[in-house]
Amino acid sequence: MTAKNIERITADRAFVRAKGNALRRYPAPERDGDRLYPLASPTVTPSFRIGADDTIFAIGSCFARNVEKALEGAGKRVLSREIDLGEIGASLGDATNFFNKYSIHSVTNEIRWALERDSFPGADILYPMGPDRYCDPQLGMARLDFDADTILAFRHRYLDAMAAVKDADVVILTLGYVETWYDTVLDLYLNVVPPVQLIRAEPGRFEFRVLSYADVLEGLNELHALLTRHRTKPLKMLVTVSPVPLLATFRDMDVLVANAYSKSVQRAALDEFVLGKDGVDYFPSYEFVTLSNPAVAWSGNDYRHVSPDVVNRIMSNVLVRYVDGAGTAEAAMTAEGLLASAKMLQKLDNWPGIVALCEANRALADGEVEILMIEATAARRMNRLGESFAALQKARAIAPRRHDALERMISLCRPMRRLDAARDLLQAHAADFPGRSQFREKVTWA
Repeated sequence: MTAKNIERITADRAFVRAKGNALRRYPAPERDGDRLYPLASPTVTPSFRIGADDTIFAIGSCFARNVEKALEGAGKRVLSREIDLGEIGASLGDATNFFNKYSIHSVTNEIRWALERDSFPGADILYPMGPDRYCDPQLGMARLDFDADTILAFRHRYLDAMAAVKDADVVILTLGYVETWYDTVLDLYLNVVPPVQLIRAEPGRFEFRVLSYADVLEGLNELHALLTRHRTKPLKMLVTVSPVPLLATFRDMDVLVANAYSKSVQRAALDEFVLGKDGVDYFPSYEFVTLSNPAVAWSGNDYRHVSPDVVNRIMSNVLVRYVDGAGTAEAAMTAEGLLASAKMLQKLDNWPGIVALCEANRALADGEVEILMIEATAARRMNRLGESFAALQKARAIAPRRHDALERMISLCRPMRRLDAARDLLQAHAADFPGRSQFREKVTWA
């Protein structure tokens, strides 16, 4: 078989293009080091724009839920969050993860069934676990304690919600894993491992399969064809790989090695997938997380769950790159992203980094109380007392009912030797916060 290149250009064109690429060289401590550590900031060039009022539908592994929450928090309308699943949905709550689709096949299954309802297997995908108890491995590990008819009605309601993917302006796909499970009777890839009870009952029915590069690419192309076939709007699609690693592997190898394959083969397939597809871009969420300092990348330092601050930083970058007027293009930053970045630098005690970040995004920082408070702390730790005081003044002007900004200003007056200013501020404090006399009683030095 003849090898297929994902790109082929003449040598002279390659050298000309390289000369014009300011981001061509890998960062080093003395050059562009802040693009990599402590917070990686890979850059992309969008091939399409997202309108300020465009709706979004996110699907894929658990990281897709992080994306949804961050975008919703940034004021975007996320159709994949506007789901009412009735009695069964309410009984399951969020803990069951039945929204998560961990492989390209489980994503495609759900979208195909939603848009081409005749393909839905119906009761065949409900595996009996006892009297009026079933499981559907396409919907995670949840046990459904209802009769089959009630569950099927719920299942169609779920598919109705998934069908919103054809109406959304932007589709975000997050690939998870390539370790998959297959039902040989239904000729169907499952979303999660079937219950051990079922495997024991029918030991030859289920297979463990590790997807290849060709498997992943074929699944991506199948999903793209399905979406374009059923949409009336042009498809605008962001694809990425979840940075969340495997919890455990079923392969006979170290989970670190298995996870490296799982992520890298999907990352490689996406580079070929986006070629020649208008309105389809790869966005480097995976690189944002895995290249950053682990101390800030992972929530609770568990090495698996991405810090909400990092997710906000990633989505800030998406919005600034793709949505006109969403933030400062120079630093690819929204107010939410700036706050998230400042919090991450604070975890590392990187006080100079915080001050530099705020200076680089002065207009954004000056409009956000929480950012100014962090900047004030950073400047104080660097013994730049005047700058700390100025940041607190701005914070107080924005939120005059916050006592902490005023109290920190009063406390700063002592090392700054501004006793007269401290007395004036104490009078303002007594007028604005009469109930906080305990603080005033401690300021005996004034």
